[in-house]
Amino acid sequence: MRELAERARKLVEAHDHRITREEVLREILDDPDPGLQGVPLLRDWAATWVESRRPLNPDRPGEDEIQVDTLNWYETLLQTYVLPYLGHKYLTEIDEDTVRAWVTTLRKARVHRTRANPGGKLISANTVRRAHTVLRMVMGAAVPRHLPRNPLALPAGSKKNRVSLPKPPPFEGMFLRPWEHEAIHRHCPAQIADLWFVLVRTGLRLGEALALRPADVTVEGKNPEIRVYRALKSRGAFGPPKSLASRRVVTISTDVAAVLAARCKGLGPYELLFQSPEGKVWSKNNLRRRYFLPAVARAMRCPEHPPPAPPKPARGRTRDWRLDEVSMCGCPGVLQRRPRIHDARHTHASMCIVVGKLLPVEVQQRLGHSSVTLTLNVYTHLWEGVEKERLDAMEREVLARGVDDLASLARGDEDAD
Repeated sequence: MRELAERARKLVEAHDHRITREEVLREILDDPDPGLQGVPLLRDWAATWVESRRPLNPDRPGEDEIQVDTLNWYETLLQTYVLPYLGHKYLTEIDEDTVRAWVTTLRKARVHRTRANPGGKLISANTVRRAHTVLRMVMGAAVPRHLPRNPLALPAGSKKNRVSLPKPPPFEGMFLRPWEHEAIHRHCPAQIADLWFVLVRTGLRLGEALALRPADVTVEGKNPEIRVYRALKSRGAFGPPKSLASRRVVTISTDVAAVLAARCKGLGPYELLFQSPEGKVWSKNNLRRRYFLPAVARAMRCPEHPPPAPPKPARGRTRDWRLDEVSMCGCPGVLQRRPRIHDARHTHASMCIVVGKLLPVEVQQRLGHSSVTLTLNVYTHLWEGVEKERLDAMEREVLARGVDDLASLARGDEDAD
């Protein structure tokens, strides 16, 4: 018996502990555990789950179906953060202790090791939580066929965090003041200047704006609008927006209508309003890296106090400033923060709340959030005092009009103002 145990230990260590109980028994005793017969390995069940969730019509997935790009993202999380650690285990071998050990391993793991940063960086808390969420969905689909219960689901009355999941970082959306987003706009190259202008003033997601065509906008009349029916997905493909609620109509201002009208000229109804310099579909990463981030860096450089000039090489031309080479003077009009493109959306939402006094449900519908709860979770602090201001304005209106005037308005009298 001791000899068999030693052989089993060496076999497990030789496989870096990524070997199933059945495989050990088969190698050592040539007798698999009958209790595992018919139970799939996690890697096999995950592959089955992914294929079962592919929408029947990728271009128009149903309300209860996962969009193709979202499913591809789930698959990437599985292949990167789940299956390398747990894929060799049978579903019945994955319990709460196993999940806790896996989460602990992920929290200590380092990724993106480079020559400049050989230590790499820790996997973010959000990534760990997302990997846990995907695994919970995969394991939940095995109930009750292979499992009596989902080991990643919280039992009734249990603590919210039983497996040491890291806390999500606080929301860090950036609300740009008018002079800040205007400073970025001044430094945007012509290829993206109109795009940035529209993003700040509509709250569209980048993928939604890059999918717009003349057929999707109305730029004339009293009610100019954008109809969001599709979005740019991964690998340059177009598909439905992020959620059913994201299919919406967004009213636009006169200035935005004028910009879109100018871009519509000379285009067919189904050509893209915002095209890459080559006249093709934009790559989001290329747009950010080659156009937006350099524009932000230029807005962070003061003409009177520029950063130190790059060193002159022994031969060849002197390089341009890097993105991190910016002014540190703090002069007025020089951008001090480094926003993302998505912060244009947060900026627009904040303006709608603080200046436009829009209600939560109005902001939710404008942004295309799946629920008003999501809107409140992100922006609830901005509504502090807004309701009081609306009530004060209402009372001023009541006093200005008078009781009789308001009563006639309520009755719908024709002679009322």
